Amino acid sequence: MHIKTFIILIACVFVQACATSRTTTHYGFFEAENSVGELRQFRIHWESTEVQSWQGKRRLTGPLILQAQCSERAIRLYDAQFKAQTFCMPEGHDGIVYCGKPSLDIDHRALPIEEGKICAFVTDRRGARYIKDLRGDLMFTMRCRPKEPKVRLGRKWSNRDLLKPSKIPYAIATKSLPGKESDGHIPELWNHSSVCDPNQGR
Repeated sequence: MHIKTFIILIACVFVQACATSRTTTHYGFFEAENSVGELRQFRIHWESTEVQSWQGKRRLTGPLILQAQCSERAIRLYDAQFKAQTFCMPEGHDGIVYCGKPSLDIDHRALPIEEGKICAFVTDRRGARYIKDLRGDLMFTMRCRPKEPKVRLGRKWSNRDLLKPSKIPYAIATKSLPGKESDGHIPELWNHSSVCDPNQGR
C-alpha cells in the first residue's frame, strides 16, 4: 500500500473514532380542543443531536412533530435550516413553521388556503426562531384547520383532526430525556376506543 494512502486511511479512522454524538428527545403534553371542539390530549416532540469532533461541536435537530389524540394525522414544523420544507416563509425571514397544504387544510374561517400559507408556528418565551435554540415552555400558534376532520375509508372512519386554531398561543411545558424517541421512553397518546370512539359497540 502506498504510504500516502495509508496515512489518509489512518487519519479517517482517527477522525471517526474521536467523533462522538449524543441524542436527546424533547417532548411535551397538553390538553386542548381539536377543530371540532372535542377535548383531546396533544403531544409535541423533536430530537436534537450534539456531535463533538475535532472540528468542534455541532447541534443537529429534526422537525417538531405535533400529534392529536385519536387522530392519525401529524404535522411537522421546520425552521430555515430545512430549505425544501419552508417554502411558505417570506424571503429573508426565519422561524419554526408548518406550511399548510390546500388539499388538506383550510383557514380558521373554513375558507380555502393558498399554497404557501403558514398554518402553524412555534417559538419559546425568548422568541427562538430555530429548533436548536428552543428552551423550556413552547408557545404554539395554530392558524388553520383540517379540510376534512374525518375521512371515510371503506366501512370505517379515519380521524385527521388537528389542534383548534387560536389567536392566543398554546403554552406547552417540555421535558428532555437522553436517547431517541424510537427508544419508547416517552409516553404515547392514549388512543383507546373508550376515548376515541365511546359509542363503539352500542
